[in-house]
Amino acid sequence: MLDFLQGRTFQLNGSILGFEECNEFSIKAVEENSHFAYLQSLEHDYISFLVISPFTADQDYSFEIEEKDKKLLEIEAPEDVCVLTIVTTTDPFTDSTINLLAPILLNMKNGQGKQSVLPPSSRYSTKEPLFKVVQLESGEQSC
Repeated sequence: MLDFLQGRTFQLNGSILGFEECNEFSIKAVEENSHFAYLQSLEHDYISFLVISPFTADQDYSFEIEEKDKKLLEIEAPEDVCVLTIVTTTDPFTDSTINLLAPILLNMKNGQGKQSVLPPSSRYSTKEPLFKVVQLESGEQSC
């Protein structure tokens, strides 16, 4: 599912919270499960995030991209954007969470991206259960 991102490079320009020194990232699909990919820093090979489309994890997930982000990323149409969310893994993996409060926006046309933080009034949190509603083997849904 995220394998269409394989090998793509995106400029996130220090926008991932806590990792401001990381600007350029590549995407590497997880071979064992195409619903997941790694967002790998190209400046620091020891920094990598497991990501998933938030729409795979929560089919009702929705938010408005702020105008300033549309302008910054040069987003012209909804199909220009791929949205990912960071997975925080735990042991057991079934207790892992996803950050729906701070999605990663990727402009598929120009390779620009950023982590966006939704307003505090958002109904989402940084620790939503990954497997609350996820059905990774049913229906395909992409970015």
